[in-house]
Amino acid sequence: MERAKLVERVTIIGAILLFAYIGYTSYAVLQEIENPQQPYDLLVKVNARQFAWEFVYPDGSVSPELRVKAGQTVRLELHSGDVIHSLFIRDFQLKKDVVPGRTNVVYLTPLVPGRYVIQCAEFCGRGHYSMVTYLVVE
Repeated sequence: MERAKLVERVTIIGAILLFAYIGYTSYAVLQEIENPQQPYDLLVKVNARQFAWEFVYPDGSVSPELRVKAGQTVRLELHSGDVIHSLFIRDFQLKKDVVPGRTNVVYLTPLVPGRYVIQCAEFCGRGHYSMVTYLVVE
């Protein structure tokens, strides 16, 4: 009977240690995925509100369109003041949720000059269909 209790305790302690290790490593990987740290050339704060996008540049200027230079890595910090939105740029296969009270980050490096559609991919109310703007790559 003593041997059975010893095996049971060793099994329980081993399982706890294994799950603690898996939890710790998973947390570290999740933090890296959610908060990537990479070099960038331009920081743009993106404010989403019903039913428009607003792009704030480092010099304080505000624009309804996102304007960047080709080959420039842009860090977009996404904010929402009202409901959940989702920044979606189909041509770059980029989609990131914009959640109230949380800052989400996405990096973008456009290489080809042009004009690309940015739209909201999360139903955010009656005027959701009109939440469209453009990424202008110069």
